[in-house]
Amino acid sequence: MQIDAELYPWISAAALAWGLLDCFYGYRVFRLTLAVAGALAGAIFGQAAAAALGLGAGGALGGVIVGALLGGGLAFLLYLVGVFLAGFGFGAALGILLLANFNHMVALLSGLVLGVIGGVVAVKIQRVLLILSTALLGAFRAVVALAYFTGKLDWLYYFRQPQQIPALIDTHRWMLPAIMLLAVVGGFAQFGLGGSSGAKKARAKKTEDKT
Repeated sequence: MQIDAELYPWISAAALAWGLLDCFYGYRVFRLTLAVAGALAGAIFGQAAAAALGLGAGGALGGVIVGALLGGGLAFLLYLVGVFLAGFGFGAALGILLLANFNHMVALLSGLVLGVIGGVVAVKIQRVLLILSTALLGAFRAVVALAYFTGKLDWLYYFRQPQQIPALIDTHRWMLPAIMLLAVVGGFAQFGLGGSSGAKKARAKKTEDKT
């Protein structure tokens, strides 16, 4: 996967915006996020399949469109799989972030174990884990994308080699507190939004019962 140098700032800005959206509104837009992620994966697969079959530029465009539609639709339907992956991402990210300064391999193994636990728990307690997951992963995505603008960080390298993420956190000591602080603020914001919505629904139900 190669990205043109001229596109790097734009893609970094999009990743930063996506991370903030996920951090503060992740639970509300989770199904849409799944569909978009599935569409992107499907588009990439469709383009690769068209290129492998030698269908030319028109075929590649068709492969992108068909792949995006199929990928987006399939991801939208596989909601529980997405919930598990979100919980896995939360547990894995938490383990790696907290233990990155201790030992990189221990951080990776702990992240894997906590990821599986987080995925199982997320399926059982969907709302709470999805809020925690989207807040943490969104904060991580936003801070790493921001690092491109502050220090020209090549985040694509870590996207390709996620096993190097503990080293990234270890060598950039400001990232861990920044990620955790943003995640806490985003998580509180999401719980507050859900609480307000729940309170409104409860009041509406009481009003209906009285009438």
